[in-house]
Amino acid sequence: MPYPRYYLDFETIAPAVPFWAGTRPYSSLAIQWSCHIEETPGQFLHKEFLDISGDPPMRALTLELIECLGEDGPVLMWTRYEEGVLNNLIELYPDLKAPLSKIIDRLYDLHPVVKENYYHPKMLGSWSIKAVMPAINPDMDYAKLEGIKEGAGASDGFIEAIQADVSPERKAELDEQLRRYCRFDTEAMVEIVRFFTR
Repeated sequence: MPYPRYYLDFETIAPAVPFWAGTRPYSSLAIQWSCHIEETPGQFLHKEFLDISGDPPMRALTLELIECLGEDGPVLMWTRYEEGVLNNLIELYPDLKAPLSKIIDRLYDLHPVVKENYYHPKMLGSWSIKAVMPAINPDMDYAKLEGIKEGAGASDGFIEAIQADVSPERKAELDEQLRRYCRFDTEAMVEIVRFFTR
């Protein structure tokens, strides 16, 4: 697999009552991403996007993502979730269809690779990244994260963080937890690739 390699993860919300003009009830909206960039073997750079100001983050998120991912190199993901998020962004921003479509063409799903080549009893029959990681590296267990530990928690945490009555202290705490959780997902993919290629 060529370099640079981009390890990408999104977080989304799907509120029943839309927060922002132009969005629909229960529409899945990207609100955060993390990307570990492996420029050369073992040399990493991390970039991320999170805006908890309460303004709609989707367009700025999309523009920064396009810039982050550049033109070349595989974009690694876990399951086809990221592809769905990118297609939703195309629906929101048809003017950005060309660069987003090019990113979709570069997607590489790690999930089927692991499912076809690895199993450990600790996974209890699940190939979710949260089940695979503790089997591959016990130090990288989602259960050990402080606060936000899974996607629904991230969605709830973001929604809480953008409320007008949230205290500055709580907002800062949620910001830290959201960044750490999303970053953990891309760190996990890095560790999985390392495990299979060492």
